[in-house]
Amino acid sequence: MSLLNGYPLRKILKREIFLLILCSPLVLEVAMGVVFAIMIIIMNADELVGLTDQQVEMAVLNPALQNGLIAGAVLGTLLMFLVIKWRKIPLINRKQLTREEWKVIPGLNKQDWMFLAWYIPLSFALLTGGEILLAELFENSEAANQIAIEEMVGIIPVWGMFLTVVIAAPITEEWLFRGLVMFRRDTLEASWLSVIISALLFGLLHGPNNIPSAFSYMGMGFIFAYAAKRTQTVEAAIVYHMLNNLLGFILLYQ
Repeated sequence: MSLLNGYPLRKILKREIFLLILCSPLVLEVAMGVVFAIMIIIMNADELVGLTDQQVEMAVLNPALQNGLIAGAVLGTLLMFLVIKWRKIPLINRKQLTREEWKVIPGLNKQDWMFLAWYIPLSFALLTGGEILLAELFENSEAANQIAIEEMVGIIPVWGMFLTVVIAAPITEEWLFRGLVMFRRDTLEASWLSVIISALLFGLLHGPNNIPSAFSYMGMGFIFAYAAKRTQTVEAAIVYHMLNNLLGFILLYQ
């Protein structure tokens, strides 16, 4: 049975959860950044002597961040794919739709796409409306995570940002926050408690530093989670997450 055909539903084991987290870009991007920083320091030790902090940042931290982020995103996504395939973890095409049943991508049928067609614009409009209202009520409401992403625009090449933000992050984050939190049991159904926990964890991971950013990230986590619950698939949340990040990516480079 191939990965895209889906694996039989079963409980996901704790050691499998730990392994997926360990292999995820969330961990590997940091680890690879440290590895690249050490390599740059070792290879350029003589040139770094006597440099100012700003010069060291330009010579070490920026290249390490760039290479670590891209390498961690690519390697993490690949490793998570391999772990899912190796352990036959039911996170992809959980409904085990046949090639004739799924449309466009494995896991989503015609009814799922019909739901997403109205749910995505409606929920996105409601979330955006709430964000605009809170931005008017609170000063300095920009999220620290968003500021960090904006600062990376001048460091990470466009293709690297696209690969990391639009492709790798939605896939791997949805496997973790929707797949492992909401669909850990051997059933297609996800409880409302798991939806809430999923949204809270997703929001907290993105480091909200004020009320508007907490609303934004936890709100995103909730609407992604409901898409997964309603369709009983992780793929619905991945599609929504990708579209959301694609819009943000386009706005970054206007």
